[in-house]
Amino acid sequence: MKLSGLFKVSLVATAITLAGCGGGDINVTPTTVDNSVDNSVDNSVTNPGGDDGGGEALSCATYTLDGATFTGEAKGTNCVYSQAFASNAKEITSSFVIPALGNGGAHVFEGALFIGDDVDTSTGATIDGNGPTLSIEAGATIAFTKPESFIRIARGANIEAIGEVDKPIIFTSIKEVDGDDSTTAQIGDWGGVQVNGRGQSIRCTAAAAAQDMCNHSAEGIVSYYGGNDPQDSSGILKHIVIKYAGFGVEGDELNGLTLNAVGSGTTIDYVHVHNGFDDGIELFGGSVNLKHIVITDTGDDGIDWDEGWKGYGQFILVRSNEYGNHGFETDGAKVDPLSADAQDLVTSVSNPTIANATVVTTGDQGAEGRRTGAGMEMKEWGKAQLANMLFVNSSSVDGAGCFDLYNEKDKSGDAGVHANANNGDIAFMSSIFACGKNFEDVNTPLTGALASFDINTWFTGGDNNQLIGFADFANVLGADGVSTAETITDSQGTAVVTTAKDMSEVNSFFTNAGYIGALKDGESSEWADFVAASLQRASN
Repeated sequence: MKLSGLFKVSLVATAITLAGCGGGDINVTPTTVDNSVDNSVDNSVTNPGGDDGGGEALSCATYTLDGATFTGEAKGTNCVYSQAFASNAKEITSSFVIPALGNGGAHVFEGALFIGDDVDTSTGATIDGNGPTLSIEAGATIAFTKPESFIRIARGANIEAIGEVDKPIIFTSIKEVDGDDSTTAQIGDWGGVQVNGRGQSIRCTAAAAAQDMCNHSAEGIVSYYGGNDPQDSSGILKHIVIKYAGFGVEGDELNGLTLNAVGSGTTIDYVHVHNGFDDGIELFGGSVNLKHIVITDTGDDGIDWDEGWKGYGQFILVRSNEYGNHGFETDGAKVDPLSADAQDLVTSVSNPTIANATVVTTGDQGAEGRRTGAGMEMKEWGKAQLANMLFVNSSSVDGAGCFDLYNEKDKSGDAGVHANANNGDIAFMSSIFACGKNFEDVNTPLTGALASFDINTWFTGGDNNQLIGFADFANVLGADGVSTAETITDSQGTAVVTTAKDMSEVNSFFTNAGYIGALKDGESSEWADFVAASLQRASN
């Protein structure tokens, strides 16, 4: 589908309207920006031979499309790409490479970067399973100049962004790389990274899936995701950093990284998201797995999942100082799985397995009236198996509890998560809650078979779980403020002994970490180096 060049986009710069939408979404008011580009003529840009400061000509990205060659323009140590090269009016269907630049150089995009042909299968169009690949070299920095610009990978296309612990691939705001000391990069300066896959989503019927006709609109400028291939691959994102993303586009909030029905053939590993306007990572269906994830100071949730996500996750750290709602916000579905409507769907409610995660928040009201930091909220019939989890929170106020089985009166199906917990479909194993308020209150009294359900009894009756209350961060965490202390003590100073669960026995995806939480104090590993580098980035 070729897109029109006229779109509505949201403004963040002056008045930010934060309103709950379903799972804690943030919506902002749209305005109009014309980013149209006439691609009927050769708009190619030649490289005038700039250098990287060392006397060598820069090698900017280039591709050929419909007989025309498009190349970035070397300016000083940077490569600059006009909207003739990439914009929200252009889908790039040719593969190309974004190389690393020396001397602090960045690839500066003046428009959005859409890879692959986005198609609407409801019109009879078919997805090209051999779409283009965007390859990004280790150490490359990519910056966007416009708030509404974002990266989008279409179904059938791929992204191969493979960095290294000391040479991550960085996606950021122009304000961080422009050398202008009068401007400072801020939350929501650009859109973010969006990947549309062909995995399963609860939005799709079994009949549509059988005909490869799954088709659901993604947030932001209209594009489509969904399919019937749980093992679908959209490529690799490894050792990447996403900063200052989340600008609202088309009235929708964008996340640092949005994974729409992305399959388990995709690799998401060593990802740091910092200062995103909405969620750090949001998953809509699919079965993609997450490993080695750091989320710092996002405007809404650290990890948010919905629409039947069924992947695995391990080694996840969410830390909120100024910003942040929940470490994890989880939705099962929008349809009661026991209803007649749900019987025709290709998949069921969200049901991931997560191990070795830490959520550290102050529980205070954040900057600009942003949310109260909390551990995890589950709702809409969701399920999950959760092992070696550590939630630490210094607050005792409502909304800042370690864990919430949500059951507000205005939400349908809220008792569903209590039923799931009661029957074991939600379970914690070898986990520790160290919060001023361990559990949010049950606002709507439970009835029938759930009338006697007690969340404290449920948690402590699980496999080797501990409620220790909050004394001080130093009781639980190492000197870096996020790693699990060698010896954990409760509020009375008594040592707490909890044996970690070996999740490698559940699936080979998991590593037998041997500890509770995302990282052990004093650990020496690639993961420890990545966490240290992420915390350093977050402090700058």
